[in-house]
Amino acid sequence: MPSASHDELPEQEIVPGYSSRFADWGGITVAFEHAEAGQDASAMVKGLPDDRCQAPHWGFLFTGRVSVDYGDRSETIEAGQAYYIAPGHRITFEADSDALEFTPTAELEKTFAAVRRNAG
Repeated sequence: MPSASHDELPEQEIVPGYSSRFADWGGITVAFEHAEAGQDASAMVKGLPDDRCQAPHWGFLFTGRVSVDYGDRSETIEAGQAYYIAPGHRITFEADSDALEFTPTAELEKTFAAVRRNAG
């Protein structure tokens, strides 16, 4: 199984204020993510079913605070917590946030396709 430190993975700006260092390891994308406070990721996923990210994410939030909106309920992830975010969500970063996240690559690619369309 590969291993890498934060600085060994290439940094990519997803949108201004939201960047990620990630790699596909056997069908799972491993990502060190950083988002600035106030970043609302909902515009990035427009065009996906219900305009929500359909990929599941597992991770650990090192710093920050993240709100997860499922439409019928919401959850808050605080610094120091491990988390699971189910498909069908929108996220808002309430504070500058840094996380290590694991996502099935095939599902993440569908999200990235929407992000690229919406950025263009």
